[in-house]
Amino acid sequence: MLDSLVPVQQETAALPAIIDRARNRLAEARTSAEVLEAKAIAEMAMHYAKVTKAANETHADCLRMIVRAEMRMADEIDRKPNAQGRNLPNVQTSDERASFEELGLDRRRVSEWREVRDAGPEVVEAAIDSALAEGRAPTKADIAKHVRGTFGTGENEWYTPPQYLQAARDVMGGIDLDPASSQRAQDAVAADEYYTLAEDGLKQEWYGRVWLNPPYAQPFIAEFVSKMVAERRAKRVTAGIMLTHNYTDTSWFHEAASCADAICFTRGRIKFYGADGAVAAPTQGQAFFYFGDDSDGFAARFKDIGFVVKPA
Repeated sequence: MLDSLVPVQQETAALPAIIDRARNRLAEARTSAEVLEAKAIAEMAMHYAKVTKAANETHADCLRMIVRAEMRMADEIDRKPNAQGRNLPNVQTSDERASFEELGLDRRRVSEWREVRDAGPEVVEAAIDSALAEGRAPTKADIAKHVRGTFGTGENEWYTPPQYLQAARDVMGGIDLDPASSQRAQDAVAADEYYTLAEDGLKQEWYGRVWLNPPYAQPFIAEFVSKMVAERRAKRVTAGIMLTHNYTDTSWFHEAASCADAICFTRGRIKFYGADGAVAAPTQGQAFFYFGDDSDGFAARFKDIGFVVKPA
């Protein structure tokens, strides 16, 4: 990969041409190695922008390309589970998938990419616009500040709008347990019992009627999905409704669908809200999974929320 960057490092063209090269390389990328190559070109452009003291907007363009490549890598990693169930990048230069180490990645860095990916491009743009409005070049630290807490647990959680929670209560007759929650979230969920980050719902036994809006970052979403499926099949969960993104190409989505009695694909995107009143604008739609014996009741109640299907 480094050899392919030599001509770029010797470029005497203007920065916009180098940024365009990164953009085109990313658009044409078919393997994880090629995505990382596009990222490296964009990072080289950023370095050049700093050395030449380019305009703040030029720094922003470089940062956009770097972050887009990282978000693309997060997608590549998440949609390619290996035989052991671990998510690894798909590098098509051989019949084997490369490990994180072979691509020069570590799990913490990939986790950060996932958090930005799950927060969405709108959050990235908001961070960049905020820095530009202050008359300075945007940085990754600006993006991290905007993303921090998104889909996680703690003071900056994103909560489900109350109308969807009411629909869940209408179908199940109430909520006995919310296993991925916080005290603040319970203002709207009002479950009889809930587990916070401290209790770690993955280590607890679930029961009764369960509402689940899991943390969307990997590996947590896959772990919570597997837990819901296991508890339902063990018949400890008598009814459950789970809200996730509609990532139909992921292994965890297919695992959930294999056990669900009905799925509602939302019409439009759900605008989650924060403790400070901020509204998140996700770039993808959502899906409600229903586990229980009243799929007809679920379909009737959720038909105005989206398109309901019953897996064969």
